[in-house]
Amino acid sequence: MSKVSMMFKVISLLQTQYIISASEMARILETTPRSIKYYIESLRMAEVPIEGLSGKSGGYFLSKEFWFSTPGLDEAEYSALLLAEEFLKKSNGFIYENEIRTAFSKIKAAQGEIMGNSNFIDRSDIADSRGKTDIAHQNKKLISIIQKAIFDRKRILIHYNNPLKKEKTIRKIDPYNLIFREFSWYVIGFCHLREQVRMFKLMRIKKIECLEENYQIQSGYNMQSYLKDTFTLIKGRESIVEIQFFHPASVWVSEKLWLPTQKIVHLEDDSIIFTAKVDGLKEIKKWVLGFGKLAKVRKPRELIEQIMEEINEVQEHYKP
Repeated sequence: MSKVSMMFKVISLLQTQYIISASEMARILETTPRSIKYYIESLRMAEVPIEGLSGKSGGYFLSKEFWFSTPGLDEAEYSALLLAEEFLKKSNGFIYENEIRTAFSKIKAAQGEIMGNSNFIDRSDIADSRGKTDIAHQNKKLISIIQKAIFDRKRILIHYNNPLKKEKTIRKIDPYNLIFREFSWYVIGFCHLREQVRMFKLMRIKKIECLEENYQIQSGYNMQSYLKDTFTLIKGRESIVEIQFFHPASVWVSEKLWLPTQKIVHLEDDSIIFTAKVDGLKEIKKWVLGFGKLAKVRKPRELIEQIMEEINEVQEHYKP
């Protein structure tokens, strides 16, 4: 991609974000932070008013007085838009399906059809997304309330039902983030009942109220750091796990990035040794058990004992 094209894309990102770091722009545009800084300096020399803010939450932003009509979408971007539309319209837990339909129709109307006459193509056949979504009809209302509370930095009061612990509680929460993982919605926030940052599944919230109490995010909190070594969502004590996967499970496991710290060593018998740092063993245990005889835990001893205990209990179910 030419320098001019990249500079246009940098301006587009700056116009759609209040503040964005060089590393985040580099990730989106698939280049390096050093290159991003070079493009920004070039734009500044062309008198584009790009301002910078230092610090942990710093980055670049455009002066409010500046506006630039960026070029339309190219073919690759338009294809990505169509694909994203199809995925988001499927039954995968994305609650704003109707709104995304109208939003994409407006974008395409403004852009114009650039991929030729595709009226005879059934776009529902382009892509699909399937998942075991939550059986909950109130998620949309909950997300709307929590989202506004996050924007306004207002506390929420929730009536929470934890069926796993058979526990019903009323909690005051400082909501930090909404996340969508494993086809379920969660809110992360500071729980005043437990006096620590906790995660709550939305479909288990039976009642919610937005309070007039303001809050500040705890110093040092960062969502990426908070979830860094969790296998899916449940947190626990930090451990190093070492698991041997035999063929064909070795193929399935090696094809995915399960954890940012994972390392995979391929052995001559087509098995692999999977090593990673994890935050808690509960979800890793369920993952390993799902592979049956094709997985063998080597470390830590605690996980080995948990697996053996689970297997013994399963055997009890099938005794004559």
